[in-house]
Amino acid sequence: MAISDGIGTRVYIAAAVTETNRTPSGYASLTWTEIGGVETVSEFGDDGAVISHTPLADGRTRQRKGAVNPGNITFGCADDPLDAGQIAAIAAAATARLYPIKVVAADGADSNDTDSVVYFGARVLSAKVNRGSSSAVNMRNIVCAIDTEIDEVPSTAVTGGT
Repeated sequence: MAISDGIGTRVYIAAAVTETNRTPSGYASLTWTEIGGVETVSEFGDDGAVISHTPLADGRTRQRKGAVNPGNITFGCADDPLDAGQIAAIAAAATARLYPIKVVAADGADSNDTDSVVYFGARVLSAKVNRGSSSAVNMRNIVCAIDTEIDEVPSTAVTGGT
């Protein structure tokens, strides 16, 4: 198992999702555009709702796991008006369509191994720019509502690595 940090993580967007490419192999076959200047990636993943019931007889609340919500993800980027990925995300925010997103972690144990990849479909809710301050880089926050299952493809050790 390779423990990693965020350095080397890359984020990509592709053209609108169809029903036929919602599998790891289907996502992998798409043409991807990297979103440049990504500095932060928020936490994301399924979160189950709580269903509760409190019988009067004993007053003890019983809890069950309910519907699962994949939530939102935010990418904080150094604003670059010429970056193709940021341009694609801004255009996606102007629609209600579902777009494929790919997050690649630089977590292969060595340079011969594959990195972990996460695929999902999301609706780009916004791509707001923050002009910040005189001593900070202008940032763009791309907020996406995840609307499909999250497919995780873990890092794989490849024989012959160093």
